[in-house]
Amino acid sequence: MITKQNLPSAYQPYQQLTLCSNHLIGGGYLIQIGGSLPLLIGKGAIPQVWLQAPTDPSGKVFAPLVSASVAAHPAVSVSTDDGALLVYAGGQLVLRVRQTNDQEAEVEALDLRPIGFNIYGDRKSLSAGGMHMSDNTVAGGGTFLAFGGG
Repeated sequence: MITKQNLPSAYQPYQQLTLCSNHLIGGGYLIQIGGSLPLLIGKGAIPQVWLQAPTDPSGKVFAPLVSASVAAHPAVSVSTDDGALLVYAGGQLVLRVRQTNDQEAEVEALDLRPIGFNIYGDRKSLSAGGMHMSDNTVAGGGTFLAFGGG
């Protein structure tokens, strides 16, 4: 399970990451569920993605779906298209992210509903747990969305 205390050794955060029109500046984490970080997007020749999903009803046990932009589960596929990294789960697009330069990337599409999270968005806004967000900025290495204890 990926947590703040147990990050992948290859993970290097972008200086700026745009998540469905919302900006995370200076590193930090996109989403935290309890103590788990289900989605990490880091620097690389193409964006490096780590994605995990809950495997039990309590939502406290997670299994890897993507590790360093390589599918880690048979129901998941990873591909590139016109410079963007795409992740599919069960044939549905769950993530499209594009590196804009070596310090910045943009999440152009996100839909984590197929893997158990009510989090989705596009280039205009992000919806999470009934909240709708657009054009927000988090700076200084914080967590953009955090749910539950941890």
